[in-house]
Amino acid sequence: MIVKTVSEARAELSDLLGKVQHGKEEVTILRHGKPAGVMISMEAYAFLERMEDEMLARMGDASYAEYLADPSKAVTHEELWARLEADTTS
Repeated sequence: MIVKTVSEARAELSDLLGKVQHGKEEVTILRHGKPAGVMISMEAYAFLERMEDEMLARMGDASYAEYLADPSKAVTHEELWARLEADTTS
C-alpha cells in the first residue's frame, strides 16, 4: 500500500490514480499524520459494495425470520434501519 500526505497526493494525483487503476495499488492519504482517506480501484469498490449489499440482505433475512418466529417482536422499518446502521458502522 502506498502512503502519501495530502500535499503529496495532490501533486502526484495523476500518477497515483494510474497506479490505483492499472497497478491495483491502494493509496492511503494522511492529513496531519493520520489516515484521512483511501484511493482504491473501481473493481475493489464494486467488491466492497457487493459485500455490503449481501450483509444487509442477510441482516434483513434474519430480522424477517425473527418476525416469523415471533410476530410480537416486530419492529418498525425505522427501528430496522437504525439496527442496520448501527451494525454497519461498528
